[in-house]
Amino acid sequence: MKLAFSPAVRSALPYLALGLALALCAWAFLRSEQYRADSDLNFGQSYEIQWRTTQIRERLARVFGALRLAAATGKLDPDLNQQVFLLDTNVEQVLRLEYLPKFLKERDMDSLRGMQASLRAHVDHVLNGSNNIDDALKSMPDLEQRMYEVSGTAVAHAAMLNQAGRIAAGASRNRFLFAVALAFFAAGYIFIHLRNAYGRRRDQQLRSFSALHAHMTRSRVAALRLFLDFQDEGNFGNADMLKAAKEAVQQLESITAGLANIAFAHADGVKEPLTTIINSVTRTHSAKFDVQVTPEVKEIQLPAVQIRLVLDELVRNAVLACSQEKSLRIEIKAYAQRRSLLHSRRVVIEITDNGPGMSGEILRKVTTPFFSTRAGSHTGLGLAGCAHMIAALKGQFSIASELKRGTAVSIKLPL
Repeated sequence: MKLAFSPAVRSALPYLALGLALALCAWAFLRSEQYRADSDLNFGQSYEIQWRTTQIRERLARVFGALRLAAATGKLDPDLNQQVFLLDTNVEQVLRLEYLPKFLKERDMDSLRGMQASLRAHVDHVLNGSNNIDDALKSMPDLEQRMYEVSGTAVAHAAMLNQAGRIAAGASRNRFLFAVALAFFAAGYIFIHLRNAYGRRRDQQLRSFSALHAHMTRSRVAALRLFLDFQDEGNFGNADMLKAAKEAVQQLESITAGLANIAFAHADGVKEPLTTIINSVTRTHSAKFDVQVTPEVKEIQLPAVQIRLVLDELVRNAVLACSQEKSLRIEIKAYAQRRSLLHSRRVVIEITDNGPGMSGEILRKVTTPFFSTRAGSHTGLGLAGCAHMIAALKGQFSIASELKRGTAVSIKLPL
């Protein structure tokens, strides 16, 4: 099942894609900043927990050493009371941290509470005058083991949270880069879409102007021809002037017909095989032609009037340009070209001559309306008209030329 969208919806889709891409860019950037801030916060919190657990281990080691010294000498270190107090305070401060559950499991927090209770049960008695130092010493290795496990868990959880934060930040950066790429793609598509729309508008304006001009001049030129045809050269004051006037009328009719063909080039008309069109053009000229048409495109049906006019104009230009050449040779090649990315085909028609060619300055102007490098009675379609007619058929028209190397014209029409 194919989804069909109206032209208005299709035109709005690239802008919608661009808006979504920009929104995704902003969201991904903000999320990346949030992940970075969270990582910094986790790092600071984990550093505080590790610092405090390290202090607890140091205090615990000092208490253990003081108890062993007391057991050996029978005298308590006067600093032992302060060390036990600081040890108990440090444990209490760790347990009061709001973010502690983020770094320690419940059993680790129970170990801290158990260590605090063990200190009060065994060491406080010694401080209060009890001689049961051995009982206090026996409890110390268990307290050290508990603290070692708690400290290790805190370090492992901190590393895991920091790693998760870095992964999340990296993923957010990737989303940001994807959004930027999508925004560039959407902007590029919009640019191409607007350029093509401008080209279609320009071609439509040209066709409208051509149709209006042909409509306004056709009847007037026909009336003028009718008047001149009824004039008798013998009774006319100046026969040469009458002849020139008739030639001018014939040229005006040719120009009007060419404008009408440009105006209606996009409309469906009579179609003929490509070989028939090429043969009808080559038969009207005395030049030597080398025609190469691949079997794949011989019977392809193309708009007869438009393609014949374009080919005739190109051949006529080649003949006139090579009028001073001793051995004029015109090659006409036609073949199919596949476009893999678009999964489509187009027919390519190339007209090449061995004439004097054109300079770069002239080459840039040859498709400009009303530009000409020669004077005279030639009133054909013109290269500008050829380019616009091929554009009206949704094709491509290009010219390559070099002084003393000849000229090649390429026409590409979609199939």
